[in-house]
This record gives sequence, C-alpha cells and structure tokens, in this order.
Amino acid sequence: MKRLLYFLLSLATMIPTSLLGAEQWEGFGIKRLGFVFDVPPGFVLAQRSDQGAAFEGKNKAFLAVWGAQLGKASFRTEIEHRIAVNENDGWKVTYKRVTPQWASYSGLKDGQILYVRAIKICGDRAALFTVNYARNEKVPYDPLIVRMVKSLKVQGC
Repeated sequence: MKRLLYFLLSLATMIPTSLLGAEQWEGFGIKRLGFVFDVPPGFVLAQRSDQGAAFEGKNKAFLAVWGAQLGKASFRTEIEHRIAVNENDGWKVTYKRVTPQWASYSGLKDGQILYVRAIKICGDRAALFTVNYARNEKVPYDPLIVRMVKSLKVQGC
C-alpha cells in the first residue's frame, strides 16, 4: 500500500502546473485612461505604450489591449468603423453586438479567429481588446474570451 501511495505522489509531481490551473492571470490597466484588464496565462508582453500593450501567445496568438479617444465620433460610430476596417482587411464578421456602452464582434480569415471587445469609459474614451488565434483552438479559447470580457472594466475615471 505504501508503494502505491509513493507511486501516486510521484506521478502528481510530474503533472504540469498549467494542467492544474495554477498559472495566474496578470492584471493590466492604464489608470490615466480609466480601465483595467486581465491578461490570460501564456501571453507574454511584446510591446507597451502609453495607450496600451500587445501580448504574444502560443501558436502565434496575439492579444492587444488599449484605450482610445473617441473624439467627435460616438461609441457606436467608432465600433462600426472598426468593423468596416476589419471587413475591408478580409475578415468575415460572423457575430456583432453593439450597444451604447459596450460592443463585441468576431470574424474569420485564413484559419484565424478575431474577437474584439470594447467598452465605453470616462466620457469620450473607450477601452478595447482584440485577440487573434487559430480557428482550431476555438474550444480552449472560449473560456479565456469569457473571462477577458468580464475583466475589461472601467476603473479610475
């Protein structure tokens, strides 16, 4: 019985921590722009600016999060413009929902999925994230997208 217990314990030490969910989400935000966001495990900072940051993930996944000035355009107009730009770039938009306070849309192109989420913040500003990943990784990415959507919040206005 002791041998079996030692064997099981030794197997447990060989399980990667990522399978156990031990990897942590990393908080990110720009208080000056008034938003916070959680970056999923496995994404590494590739570039940072005063407006936001870009992160690279496994299998060429790409995540960008930033704050934007809306200027004279309404939130809805800005999102509809971004959708049109993505469509002009070849993305087939398969889902979109635009409200006065938030928007989400997604599309497909060349075996990739693009997901975009935006929220209106602090007067004439918006916070957005886009994530681009392989279409064959949709199932593992679905819960990550849900958590990222929930984590994009107004803070510090």
